[in-house]
Amino acid sequence: MKLRTLVLATALMGCLANACYAAEQDAHVMEPVHRFFDALGRQDRNDMLAVVAPAIDITSVQKNALHRLSIEKLADAIAAHRGGAIAEHIDDPVVHVDHDLAVVWAPYKFTIDGRVDHCGTDVLTLGKIKGRWLIIGISDNERKEPCQ
Repeated sequence: MKLRTLVLATALMGCLANACYAAEQDAHVMEPVHRFFDALGRQDRNDMLAVVAPAIDITSVQKNALHRLSIEKLADAIAAHRGGAIAEHIDDPVVHVDHDLAVVWAPYKFTIDGRVDHCGTDVLTLGKIKGRWLIIGISDNERKEPCQ
């Protein structure tokens, strides 16, 4: 009986350690994602680009069509925006990590002056390059309704 309890306790501790490692790993992956969206809200082009690999495209699915935009053009457009305070809020991100590749899937709402302009789902791909997580791809599906 004591052996069974010891084995169960050891297994439970291992699961907890793995869960702690996974949570820590997810936090490392999410750090550049949060930095990107914080910079977007400040309309800070340089800080947006600081956490993104160079020369990537944003791919958006809208009304049964693909739209592509370079990250540099997106950052320029965000920095030049003068129509009120903007923000992109993500909720309940799901993070998957395999060694040096990660994917973040998160519903989002894009607001202008606190009002929802559009919503959808963001999919961000990240790569661990020279020990640092960088966003290497961004996709979304943008819609005007229904946005709750």
